[in-house]
Amino acid sequence: MLRLSGSAPNLDVENAVRDMLDEDAIYDNENRNAFREHLVRPVTLEIRGQSESIGAFSRNVSASGIGLVTATAVSEGATGVLTVESLKNGPLKLLAQCRWCRPFGKSWMISGWQFINIHR
Repeated sequence: MLRLSGSAPNLDVENAVRDMLDEDAIYDNENRNAFREHLVRPVTLEIRGQSESIGAFSRNVSASGIGLVTATAVSEGATGVLTVESLKNGPLKLLAQCRWCRPFGKSWMISGWQFINIHR
């Protein structure tokens, strides 16, 4: 939530930031089976059947899934291993399936992943 502390350079900047936050809220208000927390972490995707990994950043996470931002599209239904960087315990590897993927600005894609299990 944007806090109004009076430190915005001007009203135009404040309104532009509010607009971006309103746009972002569209992704938070979709039907979900679990509440998602914002979490920004580097993620590496290793999609089954593809030789090259995909770099990503997490956007949000719940116990059932994660939202990722990538520079390339991911096929709906793709299964892969998501390696999420941890700040304390080393990387966490999760087996997950891509449920949806769509444009997120001009050069980015956003996708929703459903967790299947911990990958060992």
